[in-house]
Amino acid sequence: MKIIAVSRGGLFSGRVKNLVETMLERAEFLENTVLLGDSIKAEYGKFTAVSSVLLGPRMGRGQSGYTSGWLFNTFRRFIPEREVVSSELPMTPAEYRMEIDMPGSGKLELPGYRLHNGVLLLYITPSYRFVFSRDVLTAGGLEDYAQLSITPLEAGFRGRLDIQLSRAEYAEVGLRGERVEDQIFIGDKSGEFTYEFLKEPLLIISHERLLDPPKLQKALNLVSILSGHGKFELFMRIGKSEENMELSVELDGE
Repeated sequence: MKIIAVSRGGLFSGRVKNLVETMLERAEFLENTVLLGDSIKAEYGKFTAVSSVLLGPRMGRGQSGYTSGWLFNTFRRFIPEREVVSSELPMTPAEYRMEIDMPGSGKLELPGYRLHNGVLLLYITPSYRFVFSRDVLTAGGLEDYAQLSITPLEAGFRGRLDIQLSRAEYAEVGLRGERVEDQIFIGDKSGEFTYEFLKEPLLIISHERLLDPPKLQKALNLVSILSGHGKFELFMRIGKSEENMELSVELDGE
């Protein structure tokens, strides 16, 4: 399990840093459980954070034109589901969603625990079942034609793209979430690709008044990410033609 501490940035970073460091020192982190020295009262639920760029350099038009973000508008909320009084906090597999684009904007929906001081223990236990609305996707016409075949994998999917181009310069395959679009394949020749969601269990220790997509992006050293459960859209473009299929990602075993 990978452990990430997010405790820098914002007005509360000094206090949060001390709270997070105290948690790292007192707790023992197992593969699917956080062990605390004493029994504590906590809330189990889901943390949501949504960030959009207010200020940053642009290239092109619209939100996608940002190349980085300097100032963000962020909404945060923790919705408790039940109260827990224990010295052990289990990380039971649960649905999550992580969408962060290159500027740092995006959305987080992460399960986990909130302590009385606002410290968050949020986790991802990768468990997926990929269900596509179609097995094959075709786009184009007589002059330009592309066919995409999809095979689900344990943590993602494999694609085979067969292309015949006359006027178009390339074909493109991508994945859309609620706020982020990720390019998977672009080229003028037939080929294969593999796209995978997060595969390693992850524990994020932070604070409910600090954690957001850009800070998590920096802590994970990522450019962008699109991973989790729920509905997605897989699309293929060739010239002016675009076709898509729905991808539904569920917890494996449900």
